[in-house]
Amino acid sequence: MPYYVVLWLVMLFGWITNYVCRIIVAPGVPDIMREYGTSYEVTGLGLMTVLLVGYFTMQLPAGLIGDRFGRKRVLVLGPVLWGTATIAAALAPSFQLLAVSRFFKGLAMGTYFGNDRPVVAAHTPKEKMGIGQGVSFSGLGIGMGLGIMLGGVMTEALGWRTTLMLVSLPPFLASALLLKFVKEPPASSSSHKVSKASIGEVFRNRDLWLLNFAAFCSLFSLWSVLWLPTVFREEGIETEWASVLSSLFGFASPFGLMFSGFVSDMLVRRGIGRKAWLGTSIVLHGLLWSLFGYALSMRAPLWVLMVLVFGAGFWQWGLWSPMYAIIATMVPAGVMGTAYGLNNFVGQMGGVSPWIIGWIRDLTGSFIPAYYVVGAIAIVGGCSALLVRRR
Repeated sequence: MPYYVVLWLVMLFGWITNYVCRIIVAPGVPDIMREYGTSYEVTGLGLMTVLLVGYFTMQLPAGLIGDRFGRKRVLVLGPVLWGTATIAAALAPSFQLLAVSRFFKGLAMGTYFGNDRPVVAAHTPKEKMGIGQGVSFSGLGIGMGLGIMLGGVMTEALGWRTTLMLVSLPPFLASALLLKFVKEPPASSSSHKVSKASIGEVFRNRDLWLLNFAAFCSLFSLWSVLWLPTVFREEGIETEWASVLSSLFGFASPFGLMFSGFVSDMLVRRGIGRKAWLGTSIVLHGLLWSLFGYALSMRAPLWVLMVLVFGAGFWQWGLWSPMYAIIATMVPAGVMGTAYGLNNFVGQMGGVSPWIIGWIRDLTGSFIPAYYVVGAIAIVGGCSALLVRRR
């Protein structure tokens, strides 16, 4: 098996543990709200948005640290830290301390992205860049799907605290695999090479900022999935089934990422480029979220909601293959970690969506208007991607 394929699979497993630990609480949100007596808005802020604030706060520092001191060290340490933070969340005696542990978990998880993307880019053949970014990145969606599905079953059987304790263990295995298999990319192996690269070029890049804004809009819609199990439970669906239905969004990821990676690579070979495919993917997933809100308002059959959730997930995950492949061509290799970190820093600010969705739910008594907002913001992001000059 080629080394780059082994690398894709190891990075994939790391992302699975990252997202399982991140999303595992979602099916238990109503139980946590009852235990602590919190509102939708406070729960969305303290349980979900706070983690994402920690996550995006670490994006630039992690990329810069990896650029200067080596990405492998950062990648190996990250899973140990987020596994430890998951244990702390399971033991939290109050909602305030639970929120604090979620914030530190977000900081730990934020070390991964700005360092794993450049490693994948450095060791993947250029003609396989789209599919390579897609395969290795599909761990996010698989982890999200597993986290939501297992979270519902395990929370119902064991309670949310025991569930958190159990899912804290795989990150330590991920750290060991990263230590064994990751090779440091030559371009980031020394501070000397980084000093010659222009970090300012990253911050002055017009096309990168357009993609940063597109990422913000896309991640605003992605993190609405944290409320999905609660949406289905309020439709009268049992916890386990609500989790299974919500997990369709995550399990769509390998199909969307690999299909989109294959298509975007093919378009490049034909001289068309990836930009149009990226913009279309973002617009389509926004339309599907808006249709999901409309379907809720019309009390549509369950199978319709399932198709819309899977479809939104397919196009949501599919957009990242062309986006990250385009970014890989924008900046010198020595500051690629900074470019990816900046993109995810801005994009993960979309993590305010669970808080805003909770506020809309408290204000209107329904999740329906929230999903109209989610869809509209994603469509704006797709238009931003289409303004990129680089194909």
